[in-house]
Amino acid sequence: MEHKYRPSDLANLSPQELIILVLRQQDLILRLEERIKQLETQTHKDSHNSSLPPSQFSPPHIKNLREKSNKPLGGQPGHPGHTLLMVSNPTRIIRYSVTRCEHCGRDLSGLAVSTYERRQVFDIPALICEVTEYQAEKKRCICGHLTKAVFPKEVLAPVQYGPNICTLVSLLANHGFLSCQRISELIQQLVGHRLNEATLCSLQNKLSARLASFENQSKLDLIQSEVIHNDETGIPIEGKLAWLHVTSSQKLTHYGVDLQRGKAAMDRIGILPNFQGFSMHDDLKAYFQYDQCRHGSCNVHHLRELTFFEEEEQAKWAGYLKELLCSAKTQVKQAREGGQNHLDQLALQAIENQYDEIVGGALLMQSSHKGKRGKWKKTEQQTFLDRLLKYKRHILAFLYDFGIPFDNNLAERDLRMLKVKEKVSGTFRSFKGAQSFALIRGYLSTVRKNEGNIFVEVRNAFAGHSFHIPHPQAVSC
Repeated sequence: MEHKYRPSDLANLSPQELIILVLRQQDLILRLEERIKQLETQTHKDSHNSSLPPSQFSPPHIKNLREKSNKPLGGQPGHPGHTLLMVSNPTRIIRYSVTRCEHCGRDLSGLAVSTYERRQVFDIPALICEVTEYQAEKKRCICGHLTKAVFPKEVLAPVQYGPNICTLVSLLANHGFLSCQRISELIQQLVGHRLNEATLCSLQNKLSARLASFENQSKLDLIQSEVIHNDETGIPIEGKLAWLHVTSSQKLTHYGVDLQRGKAAMDRIGILPNFQGFSMHDDLKAYFQYDQCRHGSCNVHHLRELTFFEEEEQAKWAGYLKELLCSAKTQVKQAREGGQNHLDQLALQAIENQYDEIVGGALLMQSSHKGKRGKWKKTEQQTFLDRLLKYKRHILAFLYDFGIPFDNNLAERDLRMLKVKEKVSGTFRSFKGAQSFALIRGYLSTVRKNEGNIFVEVRNAFAGHSFHIPHPQAVSC
């Protein structure tokens, strides 16, 4: 511990001791300034200028990165909408007769009906749990042998729940993210029978087992896709941190649960090691270790970091680069809408030159700020600029191939529902339970992406007929 001097002691110090004291204080000031800067950086980061989720903050207002359009509020022209419309074949018709004229009181019961005014009410019948008893006859032959009729293959136990209740429970758990306790309470209120938590877990395991072939086919089709999106997020299992990895396309979603985040976990999942197309992701180093495929970096992540440097550290280069990326995205969109499949070579070269000029100039500016004493520690700007320089080809990949997206929002949207599950129901109690949920959730996501009916497809899966995955040629982004 350093000695603390009182003001009266300084007069008794020799010149050499005073120099040592000043150098120590200067070193302390530099360390404190660095610590203050780190703390300010933490407090100034939110979801609009970093990858931190909005749920970790409660600011009064967060500036959205989306550009404001000139479109009016509400549904846009051409949007189909979901207005409740009359049907031509109602389930039942209730007619109300006219018996007397409301004007003169004359009897109208014998007159023919001129026309009808129609009104329709859409509703569902009250939920009633029907109990179906299956009775298999037993007959004894004159030879003495007792023969019994065969039960349907889906009726396996003396008492069991039917496919509709099993499907409803599974959707409440995997689509509605309710906890086992709340599902039990809700089913009891709806149909008068309370499912215990062990039964719910058993249904989860049964459904996930029926989806094993679906998962294998999903992996194979993702491997054969032209473009896939990858991301990962932490999930709590038994109070410990595990990782949920997502691989998805416009038509497919696969979730894998592992205790690790990096390449070893991705190898065990088995998609990226065999993939040879284009992988879109954030800049996690583990993804770049797969050199048999091409890579793209999520530019929305870059825009958030650039926003932070521009707003909090007044880095003008960050604003210039943000404008360049957004402008390049607009140029690609306009070219695609114009029927082109690539950018004009002059436009492409101009974007690359501006990118190099902005990043190179910022790097020179950062180098000029290096300290003269001791080992220089890179700032966040320097680290980010090194990344921009190293991964330039991946960042600008959307310019060279219009089939490559600008961002990794698809994977982030697929992960978002898993974070909702965590917030609604809390931690997973077992690794197997997390795996079952991930498999079922990937199935539901795939069904929805292909505009299927999740209730029908979950019921079919319980019966051993899972959803048919589209042909690999149709699953790229």
